[in-house]
Amino acid sequence: MPLVNLPQFTEIEPKIVGPITFKQFFSLIILALICFLIYTRFPSFFSRLFAFIVFSLGAFLIFGKIEGMNAFLFLFLKIKSIFSPRILFWGGKKKSFILSEVEIKKVEKEKIKTKRESSLKNLVLKVLTKK
Repeated sequence: MPLVNLPQFTEIEPKIVGPITFKQFFSLIILALICFLIYTRFPSFFSRLFAFIVFSLGAFLIFGKIEGMNAFLFLFLKIKSIFSPRILFWGGKKKSFILSEVEIKKVEKEKIKTKRESSLKNLVLKVLTKK
């Protein structure tokens, strides 16, 4: 069987203009248009200051990295986590099950008599009795 070369680094976006990807380039054009509109619509002193602040924040969101990911994505996920519910599920699906009561009787030699119906109950029993 012949060996096949697999492509590496498939998660990296292609660069179109120097180190800038298509998304960054398009976002930078939109940011420049927004700053131009701010500069032309507001009074002189405030427009320069406001356009500079908007451009600085926009450039940070476009090019900045926080903890190894894009700053815009990081802030979006952080805001999403604040407003999302705090219910966590293991395995991706919500499963509810009820454990019936297990009778535990202590015998002289520390042996435990139980009703054994399922492996889950056995596991719970082992965890509770630490044996």
